[in-house]
Amino acid sequence: MEYFNVKDILGTRVDEGQSSYVRLGTMPIVQQTEDVFAQGLPDEYAFVTTFKFRKTSRREDWYLWQIFDKYGIPQVSIRLDGENKAVEYNAVGLTKDAVRAVFKNPEVDNLFDRNWHKIGLSVEAKSVALYLDCKHIQTLPIEDREDIDIQGKTVIGKRLYDSVPIDFDLQRMMIYCDSKQAELETCCDLPTGPVSRTPCRHTLEKELMLPVQKHQLATDNIQCLGISCHKL
Repeated sequence: MEYFNVKDILGTRVDEGQSSYVRLGTMPIVQQTEDVFAQGLPDEYAFVTTFKFRKTSRREDWYLWQIFDKYGIPQVSIRLDGENKAVEYNAVGLTKDAVRAVFKNPEVDNLFDRNWHKIGLSVEAKSVALYLDCKHIQTLPIEDREDIDIQGKTVIGKRLYDSVPIDFDLQRMMIYCDSKQAELETCCDLPTGPVSRTPCRHTLEKELMLPVQKHQLATDNIQCLGISCHKL
């Protein structure tokens, strides 16, 4: 099932030695949350994306991914703060309006260049772990989160203060119901990335996807946003 159909809207680009990707920024990428996450988000999950900043977006403060309810109240988001070189995970709190984990250190600084990078976030009940280019950067505690309200919208790539679409290149964005997937990811799809300690698992991944419920928000070889959840 196609939801965003990013390929048809923006087309694809292929660089030598690089998987296909889409160049975002010309228009908002927005979809009804109930179409993407019909049952909401699981209590624990992994967010994984492969992307690249463009010249105009390196210093921007923006949401790589955000869900907000029908009143515009944020439910969950991943914020990239280019000015302060920080990655921030935000979610609606169980006992407070919002809870967050902010990752800011010299290793995170490396994200804010114009090379391809892979971000992995392992979201668990009491903690959030950041992986950058298949390397564990930091694990931070987080307070109790509330279930998201799916009566709203899901957005990819919008500026923090005015919701203008952000210019960046996106190869892949996935949400897995297994929070450990962020740790298991390889960096074989990064042309300039480090060699992962884990062997490439392209064949294994295909086999594992067979008994899985999976919704893709893209077509052909562009894997822009999807959800992969095991049927229990």
